[in-house]
Amino acid sequence: MRAAALGLLLLSGCAGLGGAGGPPGSFADADAGAPVVAPAGREGWLRYTVGALSFEAPAAWSAAGGLRRVTLGAAGEARLDAWVVDATFDDALACLAGAEESLQRGAAQLTRVRRHASTLGGRPALMQEADAGGWHGWAYAACHGAVQHRLFFTGRSPIPAALLEDFRLVVKSARLGGAT
Repeated sequence: MRAAALGLLLLSGCAGLGGAGGPPGSFADADAGAPVVAPAGREGWLRYTVGALSFEAPAAWSAAGGLRRVTLGAAGEARLDAWVVDATFDDALACLAGAEESLQRGAAQLTRVRRHASTLGGRPALMQEADAGGWHGWAYAACHGAVQHRLFFTGRSPIPAALLEDFRLVVKSARLGGAT
């Protein structure tokens, strides 16, 4: 059931993954190598970089991926995915329009869907929050010029307060293309 719920949330907020279509969370089409990781300013946290998107996350979370996609796991209770979308857009406006279309595609398969304009990493973004099969998730899409970046977090509902606070700090720490 967990895999199905994660798949629905990822697909609804993240259609267009992987050009050739690897499943969400698969790194078959991610750049070779390990994720780009550096110490963070916060003790016990690391800074991850995926394309032009960087963010901090707890060092205790497991990590896998590459230069264009990373997945972090939090003790089997939550998952964070960040990646660069393979689709090409003409400009930032077309990029955000593509994000809106992607979020809309899978929303009918989710419950309590809320989508609105937001920011991520200092850039305009779209955010969708929804439930699926006992899991609650947030999908962000933001553009650095014509390049779309995604940040997705899901946790077993109800998400423990400490884990939810960690996710809030992840979002707060995000930077996209040097924006603050």
